[in-house]
Amino acid sequence: MNSVSLAKYLHAFGNLRRAVSREHGKAPHKPVLILALLDEIERHAYPDGLITLTPELIIGFRTHWSALVASTHWNPTMQNPFRHLYQEGWWHFVKGGAEVAPTEGTPSLKFMAENYDGVRLSPNLWLLVQDRIAVDALRNHILQAYFGKKHISEVNRQTLADFLRDEIDRLKKEAARPFVSRIRERTEEVYYLRHTLFPTVIRGIYDGHCAVCGAAARSGNSSILDASHIIPFAVSHNDDPRNGISFCKNHHWGFDRGWFTLSDDYRVQVSPQLVNGTGYITAGVPIRLPIAPILHPAPDALQWHRENVFKS
Repeated sequence: MNSVSLAKYLHAFGNLRRAVSREHGKAPHKPVLILALLDEIERHAYPDGLITLTPELIIGFRTHWSALVASTHWNPTMQNPFRHLYQEGWWHFVKGGAEVAPTEGTPSLKFMAENYDGVRLSPNLWLLVQDRIAVDALRNHILQAYFGKKHISEVNRQTLADFLRDEIDRLKKEAARPFVSRIRERTEEVYYLRHTLFPTVIRGIYDGHCAVCGAAARSGNSSILDASHIIPFAVSHNDDPRNGISFCKNHHWGFDRGWFTLSDDYRVQVSPQLVNGTGYITAGVPIRLPIAPILHPAPDALQWHRENVFKS
């Protein structure tokens, strides 16, 4: 461990630039995000050093916030510190493999995920946080400096695995409510978190198979399966499981282009415009469905697809 680097970053982490409220003091967002990030680094979540907006990082931010921030004045918006840590000089946005300045203001999590590769720490900081002793020192310094706690053991927070499971369960429970074609009222962070968990939920309820051809192949974190929105997310903002179907990449591509659609009894309808000489898809065949009927595709969503996408 480099003691000079540790001293430098103990000082830097203890003197973060933060927004100030006259009544409520300085914003807690940056130290909370750094604590969540240190946990993820200890889990080896970023083996190549590129920090991305994963569900685990978002949930880690929320669990630390719940445990450490008593004031209800501040909103737990993660996009603020993720963007504004750039001011600290050791947080570098990357796009196309090169360092870039982030856009002005506070862009959404979705915007940052789509427009940047991610973030890299300064090389000497990244090297430092590979050392467990240094991580513990940085973590405990942040806890003491900003939250008056001496040890991480004083933070009683739900485990990451529990939070992930809870969020996935909440997403599945959407199916118990009346289906709506467009969601209008949710915080940006909740939108993004649900959106990133949507593929996990959809692939899970379809048991890791394409609903049309039954394909099921994966290697590590890579899979031939996609979680398709029936009504596109850009239109619906809806990650209800009933607005999703698990397709292999070929059938996802065809579904999104209207080469085929589904009837209300979940049978394939093939576009008369499709030249299907290679047996790409068979009309009238029922698709594979989730075991629980409550999770089957919503008829309203399928009707929207037939009327707006299908090439009849």
